[in-house]
Amino acid sequence: MYERFWRDRLRQACGLVAAAVLAVVPAVLPVFGQEAVAQGQALPVQTAPPPAATPHAVAVPEAVPTPRPVPGIAIGDCGDLAQAMVRSYGSATRRPANPSMKSCEGGRIQVRVGTERHFGYRIMDPVRVTVLLKIDPGTRIDFESLRRGNLTFNGQEFDLVAPLALPSGQSPVDVEARQLRDGSTLLRIELLVQSSVPASVAPYLVFRLDLRYAVGNIRDADGRETASPDWRVLSTAPIALTMSSTAVAADQFRDIALESVPQVLPWPTLWLLILGVFSILFMPGLLAVRWINRNRPGRIQSREEIAWRAIDEVYASARRNDRFSKTHVRRIAYAVRTYFGVQAATLSEVRSRLKADPRLSDIVDVLRACEGVLFESGAVDDQDMMALRPKLESIIPRP
Repeated sequence: MYERFWRDRLRQACGLVAAAVLAVVPAVLPVFGQEAVAQGQALPVQTAPPPAATPHAVAVPEAVPTPRPVPGIAIGDCGDLAQAMVRSYGSATRRPANPSMKSCEGGRIQVRVGTERHFGYRIMDPVRVTVLLKIDPGTRIDFESLRRGNLTFNGQEFDLVAPLALPSGQSPVDVEARQLRDGSTLLRIELLVQSSVPASVAPYLVFRLDLRYAVGNIRDADGRETASPDWRVLSTAPIALTMSSTAVAADQFRDIALESVPQVLPWPTLWLLILGVFSILFMPGLLAVRWINRNRPGRIQSREEIAWRAIDEVYASARRNDRFSKTHVRRIAYAVRTYFGVQAATLSEVRSRLKADPRLSDIVDVLRACEGVLFESGAVDDQDMMALRPKLESIIPRP
């Protein structure tokens, strides 16, 4: 029986350990690799993936029209305006990774983009996007377009969350700069965006951020530098966000709440958890108690200890109250009668039952004194009660 019991407990323990590992490991995996960036390590360069082969059974979509250039801004080495106009649900290109990395200008600008999770989003759900920019000295980044609420220069499916929909004091854009040991600068951009494209239209969406950067100034016709920066387009690597096809709580888009919903557990969860823990620990606890009682049994108190504990409590209570009462006398008589086994016997019956006991005269004197106080005089003399203590010590040995 014990072998089967321990085998079942071992199986349950292995299941609990496996469940704990599966629940904890995904939560502790780093998403953006901040530790590597904080130590000044260079972000790896990710080359563009080759275009996906088109199956013979699928028709090739129409070519994407060339986007209009942004007036006054050159495309440059970091620009990729055409990618923003490619709708993910209407093209045959491979879905971008999440997180995604990019390097341009010979490694002077390195970009990493990612989100906390890349799946399960619904229409108008707030999405927190983290953009890391590692730029060399002399490179300038312009955030004017981001301050105006423009994520890209050609438009896309995402917009910044309105400040009125956020708690007081929060902003959908947060930019932090930190100087690294190699002299470069690490820019951390936190964006809170949302999309109004439902999952029925696009199973996943593509996000990209466009900014302006400059590595030098504009040169005039003679080749001399001017005071105007040579602004170019910086397009981050695209990332994909998967939309959820599950039903929502409303049938209209405007009825969908944007605030986070707290997790609510069913009411039997706590009681079922307590019952499960009790059922698992009941048999081990029962076996442990049996082993302790068998190998280390408890000490049984003697009659003398029980009687003197009651008598000492009576005298201690009388000292606290500065007097004896009938309750004290009644407790002394009960302790003496219980010790000798004559609880309901009269004095004559006590003499008959304990006639062979050499302490019979002292026992009768103690019981007569207590009964005289309880049933005859009714007055309690403190001196008589104190004089009764030596007789109690003579008839009941102190342990």
